[in-house]
Amino acid sequence: MMQSNSMPRLVKLGLLGAAALGVVAGALSSQLVTLAQDAEPQTFTIMAGASSAGNAEVLAFAPQSLQVHRGDMVTWVNNGFHNIHFETEPLPLVVMADANGQQVPAMNPGIVFPSIDSGSVYSGGDVNSGLPLPGVSPIFSLQIDLEPGTYSYMCDIHPGMAGVITVVTDDVTIPSPFETSLQGAGEFGATLGAAFEANAAIEAQTFTDEAIHSGQINMGSADTGRATLNQFYPFATVIKAGESVTWTNPEGSIEPHLVAWPPVRGQDVTPIEVAGQPPVMAVGPTLAPLTNSGDAIAPGQAFSSGLIFPGQSFSMTFSEPGVYPFTCNIHPGMNGTVIVEPAA
Repeated sequence: MMQSNSMPRLVKLGLLGAAALGVVAGALSSQLVTLAQDAEPQTFTIMAGASSAGNAEVLAFAPQSLQVHRGDMVTWVNNGFHNIHFETEPLPLVVMADANGQQVPAMNPGIVFPSIDSGSVYSGGDVNSGLPLPGVSPIFSLQIDLEPGTYSYMCDIHPGMAGVITVVTDDVTIPSPFETSLQGAGEFGATLGAAFEANAAIEAQTFTDEAIHSGQINMGSADTGRATLNQFYPFATVIKAGESVTWTNPEGSIEPHLVAWPPVRGQDVTPIEVAGQPPVMAVGPTLAPLTNSGDAIAPGQAFSSGLIFPGQSFSMTFSEPGVYPFTCNIHPGMNGTVIVEPAA
């Protein structure tokens, strides 16, 4: 009897409890949606590039993919020579420009100069942050005013350096700014870890007696993901007078380099004033070529290849014995030496 009478009661209590839990869950769910809809806009940070020990550099945005709500602010912190360009195809870095009637190689104005101010509302279309030249803040922000969807951006300087912002509806819960910063740090750490492993393998292959006497030098690393090892492999080579050295930026590289002496730092551009127009940012001494590939170099003579992009090579002949240091002007710490012995 007792068992018979209590079972319906227990079932009824269980149903009431489940209903109550359902009401509570529904209320919590509704509250979460309300909170998401009523929350103040948040500010998310994206790191643009990073550098580390061993002259390693990450050419990536981190986090590479970010979710935001409409109205949120996104801030990019520039840790290198990068721009933020909302487009699908990169612009050429160097173009010929008219500077008061003279054609000069210049940095592309579509890359150099911003088309939108930092802190502006971004409602879509082709916009560019400009480059962090001297006097320009490395911090760039945009308030996102976009319909839900996926929007891509890139760095024009470094092909393949791209990021994605996904705008979601207000009822979608997204990672917090703190969580996304941790995600970005993790991405950088994984990339650098793989690069350090690659560096050991590259050194084992290029720091051999045969490689050192080959007259062949690789500029930076290839096939190391979004990390580049800004070193010469090998950093020293030994040849005979009258022989040549060839520097090659490998096909799988993601970064331009150059070979020069003496070092010229911080003069990437030389502004040329043009009446009624923005200045022409002519290629400066840091990047300008002084030497043609194949030229002969004498002791004490200045030389510079100019920019050497992935897949390109540059050669010089050393006619006299001596010690010839060289550097990459755009990557401090990327140095090497050619040792020229007397011809047999």
